[in-house]
Parts: sequence; C-alpha cells; structure tokens
Amino acid sequence: MTRQPHEPRFETLHRDPRPTVSIRTTIAIARLAEAQGEGFAELWKYTQDSGVRVDGQPFVRYHTLAEGETDVEVGVPVAGRPAGAGRVAAAELPGGTAVATWHLGSHDSLGETYALLDAWLRKHDHEPDGGAWEVYHWFDLDARPDPASWPAPETWRTQLIQPIR
Repeated sequence: MTRQPHEPRFETLHRDPRPTVSIRTTIAIARLAEAQGEGFAELWKYTQDSGVRVDGQPFVRYHTLAEGETDVEVGVPVAGRPAGAGRVAAAELPGGTAVATWHLGSHDSLGETYALLDAWLRKHDHEPDGGAWEVYHWFDLDARPDPASWPAPETWRTQLIQPIR
C-alpha cells in the first residue's frame, strides 16, 4: 500500500518530564481560540516580566472534552522551575511513553488527524494515559504573540503528542 503524502506517520517515543508555565481553565469550546490567544499573550508577558527563559515551543493540552466544553491548558516549556504568578502556574508536561504525529496546515482539519491517532491507538492496542497536547511549531514566545504576524495557516506544523500506556 502506498502512503499518501498527507497521511500522518506515528512515532512511539519516551519523553522526560518537562517543566512548564501554563494557564489551565475550563471553557466553552466555542471560546477555545480566543482563550488560547489570551493565554499565550499572558504567558509571554509573564516570561518577559519574570525573566523566565522559554525552552521550547508553545503547547495546548486538553485534559478533558465533554458536552461543549474543555479543560484546557495553554503553556510553554521553560528552563528551571519558576514559581508562577496569578493565573500562570508552574507545571510539567509528563514523561513516559507517548505516540507522536504531525498535522500540517490549518487547524480546521485537526480533528481528522486526531481521528487517525485514535485509530492508530486501537490498532496497536494502546490506551491514552492522560490528555494529549499540541505543540505549535509555527510560532514561538520569543516575541509577543500576534496573530497578524503568524504565517499562513496552510504552512503551520503542529505536533500531536498522546501519552500512552
């Protein structure tokens, strides 16, 4: 069978825990994009004001998804173990075994990549071990988050990481 160019590949990997700063909240899914934008702006301001060094790409982690709302965490890996302040909390992306894949392009079709990830888990007899997260390789928090300066959505590279057992 020939692999289609848009068909994602899956990689099983072992991750070490990563310290982060993040904002976690439960919101209506209809407000997700707005809340992410607000959260990334607040994280950028926190890292600038506190001198905390960003040490990786921004992420969004979904802890639960039910009945039109989600428990979502917007964050960024950091060097060291900062204390956090206000809504910004010191947190950690978990270590352990995970499966990773890439979604290329706009997030309008991100659900299709998640469906393929779920099918891969079933096919390989794995179960999720906590919430999945998306790592945004198309912007960083070295500069103030500004959607007007982001690249065209068709060029976005987003990595999906799902801890497994």
